[in-house]
Amino acid sequence: MSDFVSYNGKVYPVNQVPITFNNRAFKYGDAIFETIRCSGHYPLHFQLHYKRLIKAMMNLKMDISSLPRQDELEQLIVKLLQKEKSFGASRVRLQVFRDGEGLYTPNKNTVNVLVESSKLVDNSYVLNEKGLLVGTYPEMKKQYSPISFFKNGNSLQYVLAASFKKENAWDDCLLLNDKGLIIEANSSNLFWIKDGLIFTPSVYSACVDGVMRKVLVSMIKERNIANVIEVQGASEDDLLAADEVFISNAIQGIQWVVGFKDKRYFCQLTKTIHQALNEYTYK
Repeated sequence: MSDFVSYNGKVYPVNQVPITFNNRAFKYGDAIFETIRCSGHYPLHFQLHYKRLIKAMMNLKMDISSLPRQDELEQLIVKLLQKEKSFGASRVRLQVFRDGEGLYTPNKNTVNVLVESSKLVDNSYVLNEKGLLVGTYPEMKKQYSPISFFKNGNSLQYVLAASFKKENAWDDCLLLNDKGLIIEANSSNLFWIKDGLIFTPSVYSACVDGVMRKVLVSMIKERNIANVIEVQGASEDDLLAADEVFISNAIQGIQWVVGFKDKRYFCQLTKTIHQALNEYTYK
């Protein structure tokens, strides 16, 4: 756990942050958050995180002018990591929540900004040696909506999926959309490889518009590693017919999947993509 957090531009010891019990993030989940990997004092792919944050605020009718500019917000993260003496890799959680009180109807749309950090062990993305075993979570299905593409204060679906994963002794859980198609993992985007082609669900499938997903799609195309095809999701048959499956998020980069049901997967092109990701990010 970190010793300090940044709240509205000021660094506080963790036990002195002036957030009251009646804040809207606590009462209504009226909040957005970004999870960012940092190298040394600097956030990686921050422009993509900031763009998603702005789009999310627009959809939630939050006052964008009350959010620090991109360069100012980046410096808040740098300042906190310097205070924490974080010289390696770290994970930053940037939370934005609506200010003021009110019931469901907010009485103002300005925002508060809370930044917290924790240190990571590895200074670059590390591919898991042992592949993940995954299964599907069928009890709640995601629907495409103006809030489906970003991470918000109501994460109960992901909490329940994580509990379901634990009950079944899986390493991760795959979520479905309202059409019954597999669209993402519990905290990651989904990719699968078949005959040298790479497939991933479109953001219109209701998956999170992941920053690492954007980085990978762009990098794979730029480096001519393979063709990337965006689809409306995967059926179980699609995954059972795949040669390789991997998931991605901003903190871990890529994690490869070894098994889904009775199917077992290779990790060949996935390794190539992982190596390219480290070169692309830490060049």
